[in-house]
Amino acid sequence: MAASAEGPGLIGRMAGAVTGRVVDVVPPEVILDHLDLDAFLDRIDINHLLDRIDVERLLARVDLNALLSDVQLAELVRRAGIPELVAETSGQLAGGVLDSARRQLVGVDTLLERIFIRAVRRRPPDPVAPAVVPGSRSSHREQVSGRFAGAASRAVAAGVDLGVILMSYSALVGLTEFVGQALFDVSVRGASGIVAAIALGAWAVVYIVTATTITGRTVGKALVGLKIVSRDTSPLRPGAAALRALTFPFSTALLGLGLLPILTSSRHRALHDVLAGTVVVYDWGDRPAELPAPLTAYLRRRNVA
Repeated sequence: MAASAEGPGLIGRMAGAVTGRVVDVVPPEVILDHLDLDAFLDRIDINHLLDRIDVERLLARVDLNALLSDVQLAELVRRAGIPELVAETSGQLAGGVLDSARRQLVGVDTLLERIFIRAVRRRPPDPVAPAVVPGSRSSHREQVSGRFAGAASRAVAAGVDLGVILMSYSALVGLTEFVGQALFDVSVRGASGIVAAIALGAWAVVYIVTATTITGRTVGKALVGLKIVSRDTSPLRPGAAALRALTFPFSTALLGLGLLPILTSSRHRALHDVLAGTVVVYDWGDRPAELPAPLTAYLRRRNVA
């Protein structure tokens, strides 16, 4: 048993020694030159070889978790530019939906203006110099950037601003209540209706003056695509912004008679616009304000666009 166990080891060592001597004597390049690889590969039955491979057993030995852990997915996604692509696509989609809604409001403004013009038989107003200069990207739509904003767009913007004022005021009251109770054991919930109304009005003035002084527009006007400028289309000054906000109640007095000129006057200026020397124009930022294409085609056919 011992001899037979040692036999293969001895033979193996002898064969290795002989092979090593042959390799030392014969260069490997000579052996490769005399080896016909094409003939060797032709004698291999690839299909038979593949049939003998146990694919399931091979996959079972692969640790997918370890393999995936070595893959830096975040870096791969970043290098592929997927975040930028998603952001650009989302921005274009949101901008397209917003611009579509804005165009509908501009269309309603235009129709209301044309109806009033035909009713009183006067000429349509000449547009002011555009506050935003970029050219129209579509020949199928009439550009209205810098033109005086109509009643529908301004009404929607005012509704949005009213919601923003009420929500922000409620949040401010809640914060004041929390701080007063925590630090001074004082509650503001018991304030009278008059005090609450004054506080709400003061907050509305602060909101409107701050927003229009900094950007020329409130949240509602920014969403709808409107901007407040001086009568000569120069940027709004802080004094004019404050005067416009403080005189707004005069426009709403007597059942809103001061707001009626938005529909009837050539420049769509309410009473507080006249007192403050301001106008409201269409301004969509880096994109031109436009009419809907069907309305543009109709107005062109009527030679009134």
